[in-house]
Amino acid sequence: MFWALRKSRLLSALAMDRMTDYMDLLRVEVKIREHDIGVKVVGFAVAGLFALLATIFLGLAVIVTFWDSPYRAAAAWSVVLLYGVIAAICVGICMKHFQSQSIATSLRGELQRDIDIIKENI
Repeated sequence: MFWALRKSRLLSALAMDRMTDYMDLLRVEVKIREHDIGVKVVGFAVAGLFALLATIFLGLAVIVTFWDSPYRAAAAWSVVLLYGVIAAICVGICMKHFQSQSIATSLRGELQRDIDIIKENI
């Protein structure tokens, strides 16, 4: 019985000692995640700006090309339809690829490993 109490006291000391490691690991993971999100936001903003400019000038080019023809209205509405399709595709791609991950994946792995060690020793 005394052996089990001593062992549980040692395990609790181990767990308390690991708490500072867990907090440090969580801080590092948060900083890494902040950096990753910042890079993604800037990249998406720049790509979005240039994609918007490209589609605007593409639409203008199509309308100007058909300006002196009887298909001017059809060309303008085709450009509007094209913009709608492009917007729908972009939203679909963003929803597919922008899945948030848990912020503490490494911390969860460390905790699980320590819990397995404690279960082994009990």
